[in-house]
Amino acid sequence: MQGRHEYQPELFSTIDFEALIPKGHLLRKIDRVLDLSFLPELTAPLYSQSQGRPSIDPVIFIRMVLLSYLYNIDSDRQLCEEIGYNLAYRWFCKLSLKDQVPDHSSITRIRDRLGEKIYEQIFEQVVEQCRKAGLVKLEQVMVDGSVIKANASIYRMQERDKKNENDPNDPPSGHAHSKDGLSVNDFRKRGIGGKKLSNKTHFSPCDPEATLSGKAGEQKALAYKSHHTIDASSRVIVDCQVTTGAVSDVTMFIERIKQVQEKLGIKIGEVIADRGYGSAENLEELKKQDIKSNIPLWSSKVGETFFREVEDGFRVDIESKSVVCPEGHQMKPSSYDEAGHRDLYVLHRKICINCPRAKSCLTEHEFKSRGKRFAVPLHHRIFSEIIEKQKEPEFKMKLWQRMWKMEGIFAEAKSHHGMRRARYRGRSKMQIQVYMTSTVQNLKRLATSVVDRLISIWLEAEKIDIFSTKSEKSWCLS
Repeated sequence: MQGRHEYQPELFSTIDFEALIPKGHLLRKIDRVLDLSFLPELTAPLYSQSQGRPSIDPVIFIRMVLLSYLYNIDSDRQLCEEIGYNLAYRWFCKLSLKDQVPDHSSITRIRDRLGEKIYEQIFEQVVEQCRKAGLVKLEQVMVDGSVIKANASIYRMQERDKKNENDPNDPPSGHAHSKDGLSVNDFRKRGIGGKKLSNKTHFSPCDPEATLSGKAGEQKALAYKSHHTIDASSRVIVDCQVTTGAVSDVTMFIERIKQVQEKLGIKIGEVIADRGYGSAENLEELKKQDIKSNIPLWSSKVGETFFREVEDGFRVDIESKSVVCPEGHQMKPSSYDEAGHRDLYVLHRKICINCPRAKSCLTEHEFKSRGKRFAVPLHHRIFSEIIEKQKEPEFKMKLWQRMWKMEGIFAEAKSHHGMRRARYRGRSKMQIQVYMTSTVQNLKRLATSVVDRLISIWLEAEKIDIFSTKSEKSWCLS
């Protein structure tokens, strides 16, 4: 028989708010590990103690912000609306059914009031909680950077004033163009066809701190860049620094490694990264700090000519700064190549053209106009060590792990937590976005580790049968 339901609204009803939230809900897991008890004292200096109306509780505000990043709600208005009718969201924000949800206009003002430093401390507090739970040991860390599209259009870029090139807020004028930029046919539709765009000649009036960024051969776009460092075993993010999109990964590397060690007070055991970080300076610095490196050289051709010629018989003595050719002739120091970071040695042409190895040893230019030129890379020793290390199976395995662990962090952040594109404008607000996205990801790791630990306790108890009743067994999963 077909059933029918007749709705009759109740004037008064008693609801068990707690019972409406499923036991396995993600927000329950995160609420179990989230500790914001430090927040009222941290934000107290930002408010008057004797004047004005009571503000929104900072703890409620941060819980609302965490919700927005956890479920990728990028509109403050939408966030407040959903908290109003979503019982799980209300429960997480510690708002009863009778409590009024804060107005969306308050969210913007409070965000600006707290500023970047408060969000940084929230991020660090969660990292510290992960550390206390045993998730941050820094035996191995992985480092990488990811481009985040700015909330600005490349088609609205304007020329900088040549006289005031350092001030992006000046009215655009002048007609200086840079050879390194980009020019695509699509720009003709926007009225800027044929122009060369670069960070030196153009800026975005909507977001002056965003810069052009893009790989070689790809169309460039206004962007920021986030430089992440994670604990390799737990995939907890221990550092996340935002720069403009034009900043190279390699220049931020040593600074971020230093910051991680100073803030956490833990010595890093090994660093794993892709070839974008494999400069000689970075590798030498890690060796100096007694930190293992699993980083390939930035190019497979680094030192290729030098090592081939050493195999052919050239003898190099770094201490005495001497180079002897295979026929026993002493080469003379010529100059130092700053661009290539190498010492140059030469042999007179009169000696070379009478040598039996001349045709195989000299290039066509060297044979016609000058003698042999030999280059000794300044960092050839570290190059030699890394080239040998790159052949080891363990080295390749760690790089494979880096792909799914490190790249997976960015994929998760962009697909589920809104880090694909900037919500706001300006580097500082972009940094806030990355702090909160990383905090949400760390809370997920922390919540999962706690649940896994409780389940293992339950399974162990089940195995040895120390409980006498089902109610005693259920305590660890509640």
